[in-house]
Amino acid sequence: MGAPAKLLLCTSLVALASFCEAQQSVTLPGFVTRVASPSDFDVNAIRIFCGAKTRTIEHLKHTSIRQGCPEHAPYVGEVIEVHGDFHSQDRSLAAKWIEITYRAGEKISGSAVIDAMPSYDAALPPAADLLVRADGYRILITSETNVVWVAPMHALADVQSGDWINYRGVMHNDGTIVAEDARFARLTVTTKEGKFRTKSDYDPSQVPDSAHQNGFHQVFIGIDYKHIPPYNDPKLQTQITAIGESLIPGFQRNLPHDDPAKISFRFQLTDDPKWRDVAPLPSGIILIPYEAVQRMQNDAQLAELLADGIACAIERSQYRMHGRLQKTAIGAFLVVNPLIATGVAEGARSAANSKEQEQSGRVSLGLLHDAGYDIDQAPVAWWLLAPKEPKPTNEVPLPDRAANLYRVLGEVWNNPAAAELQKH
Repeated sequence: MGAPAKLLLCTSLVALASFCEAQQSVTLPGFVTRVASPSDFDVNAIRIFCGAKTRTIEHLKHTSIRQGCPEHAPYVGEVIEVHGDFHSQDRSLAAKWIEITYRAGEKISGSAVIDAMPSYDAALPPAADLLVRADGYRILITSETNVVWVAPMHALADVQSGDWINYRGVMHNDGTIVAEDARFARLTVTTKEGKFRTKSDYDPSQVPDSAHQNGFHQVFIGIDYKHIPPYNDPKLQTQITAIGESLIPGFQRNLPHDDPAKISFRFQLTDDPKWRDVAPLPSGIILIPYEAVQRMQNDAQLAELLADGIACAIERSQYRMHGRLQKTAIGAFLVVNPLIATGVAEGARSAANSKEQEQSGRVSLGLLHDAGYDIDQAPVAWWLLAPKEPKPTNEVPLPDRAANLYRVLGEVWNNPAAAELQKH
């Protein structure tokens, strides 16, 4: 065999080996994160291509199977599973089959503030008595709902934004939860909660540049937010304040200043290179690190960070979590073995924090929507913050916080069955 032929053979073998390494058969479960057409979309930031040989399986009321791409373009947040050949060089996947699933029929319950009272005249059935937006969902109260009233509330006509609802119901395919049980109460702030808020109140703009964290405090108690200095950028600070104020829900904005339920929201750009997490405090102060702002690609993503903090405050997340953790800690330290007690307490803290983050994420989407921001950018914000060093989202596994937001976008906001409701 001549030298040119040997070279051609070697080159072909190298190319074949590279092809085998670059292509592999995979199953990718996740959420639609970009849409161009029914044959070109992303799942978890992986580009999906499909064609005539692709099989599409869709589960709604009945399972349907069709040859080819989805009949209609997927929507951001749609739950989907794709099987096919993954090409690592361009991070794309040629789909052999696509399976689309829905969460309709699932039982959902929660406790939250009613942050809006959507109109529903043209969108919901005549059986509808009241529609509220709370906990990141549209919750429908009908004549079949078992309703409990806490004085001074006595009827549906008494319900308004800022009230509290405990609910249990079933999610329908339009993303609406039809309540089986609901309990309504006015939001009251006890003396204990008022002191809890006051404890975290200070002027974050006046923290000296020389302030730093005490090592003992940070390890055994946590970050001392009153020792995080502000970042000196007046123009960016003005932008953050304007975005933050645009997101404050109307019911909070309209409360009298002397109402105990009124939250004094303040938004402060901070300087701490080792810390990139947004910190909402019970007093209404929201600290946003300059390092986090740098990673945002647009105002909608920046607004999501602030909206999530506002949601934490209006849902009283820290106070509610503090109460639950106190009870858990008391029970845990009754255990003889201190290592077991510490593990129980840490496990409870982690679970409570995850639950509160899911709720603040759901609620933040409504605040973004009301202020006119692109809500599809919300999960991207947390995706960009996930890695220690800045990276494109297609190089970072989808973090839980972003996945939760994509799920809610798909169920409640972008679902075509909810299109009419979205207008109200």
